[in-house]
Amino acid sequence: MKHEWIMGIPVDQLTYEDILEDVPRYLDSSKKMSAISVNPQIATQSKDFPEVVEFIKSSTHRIPDGIGIVLVSKLTGGKIKERVAGFELMQKFLEYANENSRSAFFYGAKPEVLQDAMANLQQQYPAMKIAGAIDGYTALSEDEVVDQINQASPDFLFVALGFPRQEQWLARNIKRVDATIFQDVGGSFDVLSGHVKRAPQFYLDHHLEWLYRSLSNPARIGRIFQLPVFVIKSLWWKMRNK
Repeated sequence: MKHEWIMGIPVDQLTYEDILEDVPRYLDSSKKMSAISVNPQIATQSKDFPEVVEFIKSSTHRIPDGIGIVLVSKLTGGKIKERVAGFELMQKFLEYANENSRSAFFYGAKPEVLQDAMANLQQQYPAMKIAGAIDGYTALSEDEVVDQINQASPDFLFVALGFPRQEQWLARNIKRVDATIFQDVGGSFDVLSGHVKRAPQFYLDHHLEWLYRSLSNPARIGRIFQLPVFVIKSLWWKMRNK
């Protein structure tokens, strides 16, 4: 699988179809598959979290999760074809699990969010086995969380602790967790629960979900400038590292 370097982070040249084609191969083997998002926030803050960078480098699928990543690739002569949104990839994983009667474990989010998300998932994906769920505010120790996941031995593990906690947790534990497909999913449980609405279709179609989230939440209004800052920094990094 070919990849490109964006601000010192490897990003793979892949599509949803490429990732889904790999799923059965990993499920039928003893190997672990990690589909980890690379977005402008992660790339920009990577220098502050070297353990996250090393984890991304060692992951099997470094997904271009953000129109900014795609734009920088095009501006620098790269070949990343499309954005692979983490939430949409998670939905495709869930559909696969449902169609093939596979199991999934969910770790993260607030207790009430997780509870509502699980209720919705049971309705939407009745053939998928929910192997277990632990909220992100649990009193369980890290070892106890790992033990509980291992007792369930799920096919898919979705970790929704937010950046950088979810990547740090995976970096520490992926080798000792008994699961096959791993994904860091940020705030996806909030959307699955219905507590947070996803951007309207217009924003999705025009790759402006980041803008919608910023405009709909005053606390995030400063993130409107994140994309242009990221593009400028990425181009400068590319010039210095030719």
